[in-house]
Amino acid sequence: MYIGMDKGREDKTVFFLRQSYQAEHGGWCSRDLFCLGPDPEKYIEYVDERAFYISPEVEEKLGSQGVNYEYSELEEIFWPFIDPYIRQTIDAFGGLHGREYKRHKRYSRDELVRMQEGIHLFDKRRFIFLKYLQIDTDSLLSRPLPFLNRLLDKSRDEIESIFDMMELDLKPWEMKGYLYAIFGLPERFSPRLSRFIPDVQDQDIMDEFFLDELCSLNRDSTYLDQGARPTGTAWLHPYLKKYLFQYFDYVFRGPRPGRSFQENQNRAWHPSANDSDEHHLKVMGLDKDRFNNMSEEDFVRFFRKMAQKLHPDHGGDHEDFIRFQQAFEYLMVKKKWW
Repeated sequence: MYIGMDKGREDKTVFFLRQSYQAEHGGWCSRDLFCLGPDPEKYIEYVDERAFYISPEVEEKLGSQGVNYEYSELEEIFWPFIDPYIRQTIDAFGGLHGREYKRHKRYSRDELVRMQEGIHLFDKRRFIFLKYLQIDTDSLLSRPLPFLNRLLDKSRDEIESIFDMMELDLKPWEMKGYLYAIFGLPERFSPRLSRFIPDVQDQDIMDEFFLDELCSLNRDSTYLDQGARPTGTAWLHPYLKKYLFQYFDYVFRGPRPGRSFQENQNRAWHPSANDSDEHHLKVMGLDKDRFNNMSEEDFVRFFRKMAQKLHPDHGGDHEDFIRFQQAFEYLMVKKKWW
């Protein structure tokens, strides 16, 4: 099971508890089990600052449909929606279920090759970057990697939900390398030695390559044929639309005049120095005292929770989300310096 989302009335995001299943034709599809509404957190009951449980209403709904599951699975599914302060406290006491060590079956290289032959290249690129945070993934893409088994036996919708959550761990300044790597742009600039450095590439040419890769993926039946949620448009699928927004409206804004290459590489994500602390605190919905009392980790967790609610794919306003990200970047610099 997993938590997915769809657009509801007035283009607002509605979350669903879903399940991937194998259809008669052998492909993986997804089905809705329970509508969680606009905020899954309402189905989390807090006992105190170290304990919570999932609302019995969820269990009753699953039981009425004959769904087999372990209660610990429900806790893990709802974990990203738990109050950040509660999560931090639970982590300090050993984490969910005491971070129990789970034994996994070990597979030979040949077994992994057979098991992973159907994993899409785009999924491999995303998972490898998110795990290692490096643009040069050529040597890893050709290997069978045990952690990629997490993507097996899942519908496209569940796979995209996994990446939605994993991408929340990316720092804003890591997004440029992420987009550059997952769309295979280094290959487009081969055999240049600089192909793994997005900042030195011609911006117009890079934009053209990116759009070509994005449109090609949008037409790729091996990417969207199994378990993708249907859309009412023949344009870009919602799974990919977020990358278009991130690329053009936020990440690739080009170098800034008057700076050296190194300054642009290290500081391209910084907002204008004329912006005020008060303005960015207001954008993030924080007062100065609360911000000052937050640790760097608290602040990042607050950002991730709010980003889930404000993201355009979740029904938020696109311009407001850009301002929210910029405010986070500005205040994160302050947090590191103070």
